[in-house]
Amino acid sequence: MYRESKPFNLSPYDHPDIYPGPRPVSSFIFYKGKAHKIEEEHGKAVEDCTIHISQRDDLLGTLAFSSTVKMTVKEFLKKEQAAPITERIPLLGYGSNVCLAQLAYKFGLTPDMSDLTICYRATIKDSDIVYGSFLAPYGALPAIIAPVTGAETEIWLTLVDQEQFDHMNSTEGGYGLREHRGGKCVLQNSERFEKVYGYYNPRALKVDGNMLRFKDIQGTSPLPEAWEADTLDWLKEAVGFEGSREHFIHKLRWDYSFHREVNKKLKSHEMSFDHPDLAETDRFETIGEMKRDFNL
Repeated sequence: MYRESKPFNLSPYDHPDIYPGPRPVSSFIFYKGKAHKIEEEHGKAVEDCTIHISQRDDLLGTLAFSSTVKMTVKEFLKKEQAAPITERIPLLGYGSNVCLAQLAYKFGLTPDMSDLTICYRATIKDSDIVYGSFLAPYGALPAIIAPVTGAETEIWLTLVDQEQFDHMNSTEGGYGLREHRGGKCVLQNSERFEKVYGYYNPRALKVDGNMLRFKDIQGTSPLPEAWEADTLDWLKEAVGFEGSREHFIHKLRWDYSFHREVNKKLKSHEMSFDHPDLAETDRFETIGEMKRDFNL
């Protein structure tokens, strides 16, 4: 079972206990299979922040190892002939989106697509990251964003180009894409974008009458919290499975009929909601098309 010390080289595809994956301690760009740390410089626009270019062949890159090669994010994107920040769409990331091993796995499935992914830490108010009342294909109970008045939680912005945006929309089954306004999402450099977009599924897991937040994700919230491993133990008991824990997880991952049956049983532990800060939209703007300011 994995709780506090989740290894960076494993993803939820390896074992659902890993979900949502260990959280990096800094913003970063994932590129060519490794992380390149971004300095979260207060009052500097994202593209003007400094990136530390990793010279090592290691997944953690400059999140763990120092480098003398530095440049701005703008310079790095230009050097790699990638879309600039102004041509990217800001997406809320709150599940396994910033798990390095998960990024490596996903991009390994699409070798023709660049793996250059910009992940910037932020916080968001009056929302929390809670367990959904349904299973991911690999057996984890995945994250959703829910309204929680007075809460403030860590969240990430993934700044994607149009090709990445189109690809993500084709793979995020069961989630709609909504628009968040109101200035409640603030990046670690104190920057705010007029709009950010988030994948939305209003079906939360209900345990003892409450939604349940992820213990991995830093924040202040009135909700109880739990590790994925303990939530899966609760699920095993809730559905009355009498075999071993690993047999239960194996069946969740590989037995489609069992997976579907457990999903049906989860309906009795579901809490639906409407998030007032997330509005339906059919227009998705790039950062260059929207207002930006600093919450100084």
